[in-house]
Amino acid sequence: MLENFERFTKKGRTYIPKMSIRKRGQIGFNTGAIQRFGLDKYNYVVLFISKDRDKMAIKFTNDENEQGAIKIMKRPGNFAFPGKAFFDLYEIPYDKTRSFDIEWIEDEQVVLVKLKE
Repeated sequence: MLENFERFTKKGRTYIPKMSIRKRGQIGFNTGAIQRFGLDKYNYVVLFISKDRDKMAIKFTNDENEQGAIKIMKRPGNFAFPGKAFFDLYEIPYDKTRSFDIEWIEDEQVVLVKLKE
């Protein structure tokens, strides 16, 4: 009977897509986000802030010459890149690590993050 089932072996992980703002000003994505949105096919991001400063958008790209492109540091199960200058400019706190739910906008390859609920 079990030949028609897939064994679950990935205990202790979360697969809900999340982005975190880390204490040192780094932005990170968990395994759930990497797998669900196919982020492993991108090497750079470009950061955007909404005019009312309550949302940020992270555009994924492979164009290293795109204005504002930031290289993604890829580690198993965790992608990250520096965001300190962005946070400092827009006065977004990063004194403690915070985690956010994210939304994927497929037609633009963008992650949308609500900074304020």
